[in-house]
Amino acid sequence: MSNCIYCGATDVSVEHPLPRALGKFKDYVPLTDKVCKRCNGICGQLDEQLCRCGSEAFFRKFLDISGRSGHDDVNSFYRGSSRGGRLEMVGINHQTGEEKELELVGPNSVRELRCVKLVAEDGSTHTIPITDGMTPEEFRKKVTVLGFNFFKHANISAASEEIPWVESLFEGFTMNGKAEWVQPTGPIIYGPLSIKFTVNDRYFRAIAKIGFHYFLTKFPRFRGDEAGFTEIQNFIMNGCPIDEIGKFVTQSREQFAYQLRAGDRLSVWGHLIGVDATYLGFRAKVQLFAGPENRSTVFTVQIGKNPSPIHYSEAYGDFFAYYPPEQRDDFDGEVSELGVVARL
Repeated sequence: MSNCIYCGATDVSVEHPLPRALGKFKDYVPLTDKVCKRCNGICGQLDEQLCRCGSEAFFRKFLDISGRSGHDDVNSFYRGSSRGGRLEMVGINHQTGEEKELELVGPNSVRELRCVKLVAEDGSTHTIPITDGMTPEEFRKKVTVLGFNFFKHANISAASEEIPWVESLFEGFTMNGKAEWVQPTGPIIYGPLSIKFTVNDRYFRAIAKIGFHYFLTKFPRFRGDEAGFTEIQNFIMNGCPIDEIGKFVTQSREQFAYQLRAGDRLSVWGHLIGVDATYLGFRAKVQLFAGPENRSTVFTVQIGKNPSPIHYSEAYGDFFAYYPPEQRDDFDGEVSELGVVARL
């Protein structure tokens, strides 16, 4: 009987080192018989913040990548998840010169965020995104937490067919000025764009989980509950003070030292994950949403010390490549081994 590597429970289940929300890949190897349902749920919370609140949320939308069909479809530009914040994208309207909050609706298309911008009594401005199906009660709660007695003005951005519904959210509110509708017409160019991501330690714990669990699929001689993995286990399950995260996860722009079987440059979008072992220890490198147009951050995960006294080097890596949108059916992409992996 297998036991959970984190808590010892026996109700082990299947865990996806690379979150399922990033797609379904042919020849993907999940982690089996290692993580119980409860600890798998914790891993799921980490994955949720990574995929809905980090830069990965933007690229999921940009590449039209969806997760499991049974999960809630969350628009990350309107709300965050798992204690992470929503994506905040702003750009300059080339027609008016005004700065506008935006949402991504396709690979090369944005539109103004459906929202209310309130000008408070002290002159400060506060944006409340209007989520699908928002009720007056939900809207009032969002306004109340701002802590102001009244607002001077409100600018509302929404489609014309949404006017009656959005106006109903303001029932019971009074303002010194009249609420104004902002309804852009025709194709508009916005730019330059800036995007703000709000995450906490769960984001980096998710990266560590990807690296550690992927390592266990490549080094089956380790169970994952050996003494040398205690610190990375505790970080994944429980976190640590923000100033100690660098002990487990660091980030850089130095790209993978990789060579794909099909060539030495990325011609498609995908994810690169590699692990290596030396006599000093084990580590993983994780690069999500790498592609021909994006040199994304490379994360290094310190997994643990090597108990072996023998000096050696061993490494493995995979490229999780996306198919073109028109070729996605049962799978979003496929896994290919990295060609030459001496040291990552």
